Amino acid sequence: MDSIITLDVSELEPPQPMHKICQTLTTLQRGQLLHVRHRREPVPLFAILAQQQFDYRHTEEEAGKHHIWIWHQGDEQAYNCLMRKSDETDRA
Repeated sequence: MDSIITLDVSELEPPQPMHKICQTLTTLQRGQLLHVRHRREPVPLFAILAQQQFDYRHTEEEAGKHHIWIWHQGDEQAYNCLMRKSDETDRA
């Protein structure tokens, strides 16, 4: 099982990004991270994630390039994967 699932919704028009993200969340397993590439900060998504017991980290690489990392609340394996990924990015 891949521990990181990447979903690029940066070229989709609303409401398709939200639909795609929510659809993918239904298949996200413990130990997996969902990495979403988006052109906007999807503020409405953050409330949905909290309601559905997901944690997330949002970063903006530059204008129009947002990264959202999503995992199940309390999923230490997925969180550790995110931390390793962050360390790799910092070293690059």
